Amino acid sequence: MKRYQLAIVVKEKEYTRRIADYIRGNSFGERWQVSAFTHPNACKQFVKQGYAIDLIAAESDLLRELQPELSHIPSITLVARLGETDGEPELLQYQALPLLLQGITDQFEAMGHKPMRGFTPNSTSKGALVLSVHSASGGVGKTTLALHLAGAASARGLRMLYLNLERWNTSELWLQSGGDAAWDGEGLSELLYAIKSGSTSHAAWLAQHRKFHPQLKCDYLRGFRNQEDRATLLPADAAAMVESIAQSGHYNGVIVDMDDGLDELHYELLMRADRNLWVVSEERSALAKQSLMLQYGRQKFGEAFGRIAARSEVVYNGMNAELGNPMPAVEAALAPVALPLVREWRQGELHPVWSSSSYRAAADRLCAHLLGGSEEFRIHAVG
Repeated sequence: MKRYQLAIVVKEKEYTRRIADYIRGNSFGERWQVSAFTHPNACKQFVKQGYAIDLIAAESDLLRELQPELSHIPSITLVARLGETDGEPELLQYQALPLLLQGITDQFEAMGHKPMRGFTPNSTSKGALVLSVHSASGGVGKTTLALHLAGAASARGLRMLYLNLERWNTSELWLQSGGDAAWDGEGLSELLYAIKSGSTSHAAWLAQHRKFHPQLKCDYLRGFRNQEDRATLLPADAAAMVESIAQSGHYNGVIVDMDDGLDELHYELLMRADRNLWVVSEERSALAKQSLMLQYGRQKFGEAFGRIAARSEVVYNGMNAELGNPMPAVEAALAPVALPLVREWRQGELHPVWSSSSYRAAADRLCAHLLGGSEEFRIHAVG
């Protein structure tokens, strides 16, 4: 893996010291060689002496002093508030270092530079692969599984984004700090508007507006600003949203958590998916609904739905190891991993998303199965 040269130019020595201390032993140091300067002339002299710089991250006034001599080098402005520059790449200077450093990498990739994660490009040239987490009925644990798969894949070194396309999106209860349901700021409504308007700068938008979950180690996007945007979401627009993320170059995987049921919107996303997980609970009614949905899909969509089914597996959720839970077969292939019954999650209280070691272990085994044993598998998920 090539290491790129990053120059950080800020006035505060303590700031550069904290960055240097953090990078030691961190995976960021495997991708970047970092040189820090507190004066622009020192950075200019560094270049004059023959040292290469691939990217400059600098405070706005210092960046102005670096130009025009170093204007040929890609740059990111470190700002106190986003929007200070006139559309130029920028990052908040004072934020958690993992977010800052990941933002630097993602901005660099958004500028058109080759991703530095060492994964084999998708042979189908579709960008990241698509996994659908889906079900015929609600309340079977799709969101819990989708979030855990994102966390499991992230723990394996894959760069993941969780995307919720449910009509009634409550994922912020787990994703936002303290379970705060306030969902302000730009999110899926703005991405949808950009797609409808024909904008092609989706990679830059993602780099600015995605959020990072510190426990799952994955990114996510805020939901629709209002219910009308989601209610009028067209199948083609939903597929375009997924495709824009898959093609952004930011991710090895994107997990989209979608409504239960089967209509044209579901069909469009399932057709785009490279792998699909259908989640069923131990309730017999959930199994019956899943079977009816599969029958309906074959009747309505014909041969095309057969191609979807061939890429799909059923995942049992809530298996009771004490009782064995014998369950009737569903008309689809079974995934080799069943998800355990977590009794403490059934107490009616909001549970931390990463709180069950047994469920995490099962999700990791399922993730390994989906990756096919390869750490170089690009996985994109829709659910």
